Amino acid sequence: MRWIAGLVVVLVATAAGYYWYARPPAYPQKYILSADRILTMNPERPEAKAVLVDSDEVIAVGSLRQLQELEDVKVIHLDGTLIPGLIEPHTHPIAAALLGATTDLSAFKYNNRMEIMQALRDSADGYSLTPWILAYGWDPIAIAGLKPPTLAELDAIAPDRPLLILTQMMHEAYANSAALKEAGINPLRGPMLRELEAIDHVISAIPAPSDELVELLVRKQYADYAAAGFTTIGVPGAVGRHPDPVGLLQRIGLDDNPPVRTYLYLTEEQLPDWRFGGDDRFAIVGAKFWIDGSPFTGAAATTHPYENTELVLERLGLAEGHSGALNMDFDVLVKKLRSVHEKSGQVALHVQGERAVDQALAAIDVVQREDPRANISHRLEHNALITGEQIQRAANLGVSLGFFIDHITYYGDQLEHLFGKERLQRYMPVRNALDNGLTVTFHGDHPSTPINPLRTVETSMSRSSESGETVVGAEHAVTLEEALQAMTVNSAYQLGQGDEIGKIAEGMKADFTLLNGNPQVMRPEGLRLIKPVLTIRDGQPVDTRFVSWFEPGLAIKALWKMLTGSDSTQETSRT
Repeated sequence: MRWIAGLVVVLVATAAGYYWYARPPAYPQKYILSADRILTMNPERPEAKAVLVDSDEVIAVGSLRQLQELEDVKVIHLDGTLIPGLIEPHTHPIAAALLGATTDLSAFKYNNRMEIMQALRDSADGYSLTPWILAYGWDPIAIAGLKPPTLAELDAIAPDRPLLILTQMMHEAYANSAALKEAGINPLRGPMLRELEAIDHVISAIPAPSDELVELLVRKQYADYAAAGFTTIGVPGAVGRHPDPVGLLQRIGLDDNPPVRTYLYLTEEQLPDWRFGGDDRFAIVGAKFWIDGSPFTGAAATTHPYENTELVLERLGLAEGHSGALNMDFDVLVKKLRSVHEKSGQVALHVQGERAVDQALAAIDVVQREDPRANISHRLEHNALITGEQIQRAANLGVSLGFFIDHITYYGDQLEHLFGKERLQRYMPVRNALDNGLTVTFHGDHPSTPINPLRTVETSMSRSSESGETVVGAEHAVTLEEALQAMTVNSAYQLGQGDEIGKIAEGMKADFTLLNGNPQVMRPEGLRLIKPVLTIRDGQPVDTRFVSWFEPGLAIKALWKMLTGSDSTQETSRT
């Protein structure tokens, strides 16, 4: 009988250990939080030593002694630098979650074409979430000599199984004959697919992973955002393979204690089915429209053509004198924008080239003249080649600008070959925008780049490529304070939440990010070495451990469907 007693002890100890591990850390309802330094992003008190928190709100900010005299409560000291909770204003959680489960072909992992083609061959023999072989990250800009795959190469890798490769910016793709046939496309047209409509047509032919599996992956993605220091995300377009992407993000966002706050912009197809509104956990705030495409596929609608270089003519396969096209007529854009504006929704407009910026600003001007609404500030996304004149016009219209600053990090060495020396020096002209008084934000547009907010801060200050060989528009470098403002208080304002989040001040939400070093004493080139080590949302530490996002019920249903190919289990509920 001793073995039974021993087994009971082991089981009890295991259960107790699991309970301890699974239980998230908790702070009291009211407490004082102190740190080695606190950068508030509040111009009235830029730095402090302590913060008094009551439930989900900041009650007071000051010295530790001042707050202890004010309230006799527990003091929690944190080693490092406390800043407002970081805000990612432009990311795509469903796409990031799903593409994170595909074969990674990116320049973050591989250095040449031979390694990438071998990775594709390996993936053809491995396990994937769907009957198709899916790969992501093909990047002819970042990897020299990465000529497009031929149809014969892709068919040799997977003669009978559909194979689809998405490029890093997701505005181009390559498919083998089996994939093209599944999508109803004649393989004789070749493997290349350009821009979202053609890519989406092929993707729609892929058997989708189960709803349960997608939800598990997205829940993990939310935990990854929090682990990276984010307390809030903006989602301009709920894109990703799921029958109800808006409902999925709403369900996760409205959990009792979601890892991050979610502010969502609907795509055109989603607008008829959803209303604007929500709470401080999840809200639909407007819509997203794409005016042009990626600079790295030749789809930026530029005023002057791309350069006639080997990169443009050979690796990208573009014609001499090429300029990208606008995605829609002006009158069509005005009609779409008006339909959102009149409902007090904010519009996020994807613009890369100067012609796209012109069209977006002209459309905003029309609808604002027709129906002035001081409470709406529309936003332009990415802004690769926006000019000084366009920035001044944006300022006059009250438009905010979001810069995809990691273009410089990962593609800085190639920008001159795409756009020439003059445009290189004004690429992502952040300083010009700040000097004209615009609200400026930085974003990572995940999954287009890995999640690393301090790397974005670093590049915005150094303007240097990853290799260090190219500095892009040195005069547009920002200070540390300006970079952190872009990723906190400015992002909160851009999302329409400036009264709630983005700075550490009395009456604001108790959202904080703890960094394990002091960015004030670091050279810009070393800022990425500083890591977020704790995220606090609504006054409580965010638990990003496996047990915080993993749901056994979802996992069991997903596994059952993968093993049986059955959809007979009860469908995941949708809000």
